[in-house]
Amino acid sequence: MGGIKDSMTKKITENNSIYRTLFESLGVATVIAHEDGTIYCTNRQFLELSGYRQSELEEKKKWSELIVNGDLTRMRQYQEFIDHNAAGPAQSYEFKLAAGNGSIKDVHIFRSPLAGTNRVAVSFVDITDLVKAGKQVSSSEEKYRSLIESTDDSIYMTDRNGTYLFVNRQMLARLCVSEANIIGKRYSDFHDAQDAAEFAGYIEKVFETAISHRYEHKSGKENDQRYMLRTLSPVVDGHTGRVKFVAVVSKEITDIKKTEEKLKYLSLHDPLTNLYNRAYFEEEMHRLDNNRFELVGLIMCDIDGLKLINDTLGHDKGDELLAVASRVIRKSFRESDVVARVGGDEFAILLPNSPKSKVEEICNRIRNSVIDYNRKNPHLPLGISTGFAIRTDPGQSMAALYREADNSMYKEKLFGSRHARNVIVKNLLNTIETKGITTRRSVKRLRQLVTILGSAASLSGKRLKDLTLLAQFHDIGNVSIHDRILLKEGSLNAEELLEMRKHCDIGHRIAQSAANLTHIADYILKHHEWWNGSGYPLGLAGEEIPLESRIMAIADAYESMTGGRPHRKAVSREEALKELRKCAGSQFDPDLVEKFIEIVAQT
Repeated sequence: MGGIKDSMTKKITENNSIYRTLFESLGVATVIAHEDGTIYCTNRQFLELSGYRQSELEEKKKWSELIVNGDLTRMRQYQEFIDHNAAGPAQSYEFKLAAGNGSIKDVHIFRSPLAGTNRVAVSFVDITDLVKAGKQVSSSEEKYRSLIESTDDSIYMTDRNGTYLFVNRQMLARLCVSEANIIGKRYSDFHDAQDAAEFAGYIEKVFETAISHRYEHKSGKENDQRYMLRTLSPVVDGHTGRVKFVAVVSKEITDIKKTEEKLKYLSLHDPLTNLYNRAYFEEEMHRLDNNRFELVGLIMCDIDGLKLINDTLGHDKGDELLAVASRVIRKSFRESDVVARVGGDEFAILLPNSPKSKVEEICNRIRNSVIDYNRKNPHLPLGISTGFAIRTDPGQSMAALYREADNSMYKEKLFGSRHARNVIVKNLLNTIETKGITTRRSVKRLRQLVTILGSAASLSGKRLKDLTLLAQFHDIGNVSIHDRILLKEGSLNAEELLEMRKHCDIGHRIAQSAANLTHIADYILKHHEWWNGSGYPLGLAGEEIPLESRIMAIADAYESMTGGRPHRKAVSREEALKELRKCAGSQFDPDLVEKFIEIVAQT
């Protein structure tokens, strides 16, 4: 369980890194704030907009403190509104922002709660130029024209019936029409009925109240939607004081709306698998508790051997296996089912109104999908342990149901995980052979050599069997070493040697995870220790080194010298024996070297 918790902690740290990267790439000035408004973190765009340093903001200021004094009353009203509507949709308002350099900027603020947390995302759009343009419109139509043609926003003027009286070049480009083909025509001639009705309603409000109104408008197809922030301002007749026309400034806010959607998605989903995350899953559990569904099924799934894959092939391969598992699990369920990644290697699925027969059928479907995947992808074997529980009594809590399903899953894991790890170890050994790191022929020769030397050292039959197993698996840790090092021609440099030496520790971990190798794990760890104590990884000396490891070191060195390696050409038997005698007493056990030389000389 400790290993799983360590893996979960590491993956959570990696996920946080992914979230931060996405947050910085949103393209819109945004802060994440605690429930009381204290700033938790900011992105680069907000620092640029506000002119503050990161150290001045995070955990030191509330975002509302950046609003200038004149807007504090409206800010309090805004805060009261959102406090009473915390679970509602995102809200947007306009305020003045006190920048760090002393300047004042007009901003449109979008506040959106992050589901499953007690934090909110607050995004800021700089509308300083838009506000200036709006003020000019109210005072002078002549100044209005000169300003609106220099802005990137769509600006136009209509009468009470929505008839176009003026449009700027940006509006013409957006509608793909000429000025002659739009002036004198109505808004409804260029937009659908729903849009036209909404627009007409706001036009009427401006004429009735003589004050500006603002609303958001969405257009386009689902996969290519655009969002506009429209500000409708009255143009008043100087003599009568009545509203004469309405000036409309339409600013595109598609980026910020997509930012809101991204933040919402990230708050509900696991970024690696795209399944729901634990926060969303727990919300659904709470909902089912409150609604008291009489019949609820809950399935737990756990990936077998994920830690072994991470430790040997690296976390990239581990992530690949997680993604594969999520796809295998996801395709066994309906789109409406809640499938979530709830831990480092754990998945959970909620199935309201599903009888036991249906849940058992789905578990079998997952097992069959795993078998089908492994048949097609032997290079990265997948093992998934499953367990389930059914709630038939609405009085049973979802937390209790979760524990029952989790216990059921672990009972299956006790039987299945050992087999899964053995399959992974066998696959790792095949990988070493495929890469050309070792060959069946060299392993056969090595087994013969250790058996002969072990017999000369009076080892029992059981220990001789362990030696032959050690000969086969002693370098299995090499599977995690990069090919450019393992297959390099010529000598390794200091950095490469340091990387190469890791294979003892990795091989030890692999052996410990496989039931049929556990008893030789210690020998694998120590087979590169030197008789004089200058070996690795522990610096053991003399008889502190297990006899099996000392035998393995001599036989491996001899086979390596006579068989050759990518970075060293093969030498003759005489030269190899000469080198062994030279290193006796320093690298190798001197008594074993003499026995080995005597044996080899007789063959």
